[in-house]
Parts: sequence; C-alpha cells; structure tokens
Amino acid sequence: MGRGRVQLKRIENKINRQVTFSKRRSGLLKKAHEISVLCDAEVALIIFSAKGKLCEYSTDSSMEKILERYENYWYAEKAFSSSDLDSQGNWWQEYRKLKAKLEALSRSQR
Repeated sequence: MGRGRVQLKRIENKINRQVTFSKRRSGLLKKAHEISVLCDAEVALIIFSAKGKLCEYSTDSSMEKILERYENYWYAEKAFSSSDLDSQGNWWQEYRKLKAKLEALSRSQR
C-alpha cells in the first residue's frame, strides 16, 4: 500500500520544515542526477533555502555554460514570439482590408 497524498501547505514548525527541506532537496538532487545520466540531458538545478543558502547541481558541463545556453534560447524564443505577434497583427489588418473590399464588391454587384 502506498503513502497518502501530502497536503501542500507551508509547514509551520521550523524544525519539521527544515528537515523536510533537507530530505526533499536531496531527493531532487538525486532525480536531477538520474535524469542527466539516463537521458544524457544537460541539467542545471539551483535551490535557495529560506535563509538564502545556495545549493546547486549541474551535469558534466559547467553551470555557466548551461545558463548561457538557456539565456540564448530564452532571448531567441522571445524575439521569435514578438515577431510572430507582429506578423499576426499584419495578417489581421490585411484580412480586415480584404473583407471590406469583398463587402464593397458584393454591394456593388447587387
């Protein structure tokens, strides 16, 4: 029989919260390592505790390399999305113009 679902809410007891954080952090680091090994994926994991302590994990390549790759991807995706929205706006304006011309031609034929 499996465990019951844990209700997701802030743990009020400081000691229990810290113990849970430590256990879950180690589990998350283990999962990050497993997915990097099993799937040959580049993984970067950054965790800040409530007190501001940093815990990080990265695969064989360095954290800086992975973060740089992420930034490049993010900026390219953002540029693509904004240009896509611009082109959609242009298509929409063109559609409205053509629709108005079609209606005018239909009226004139009647």
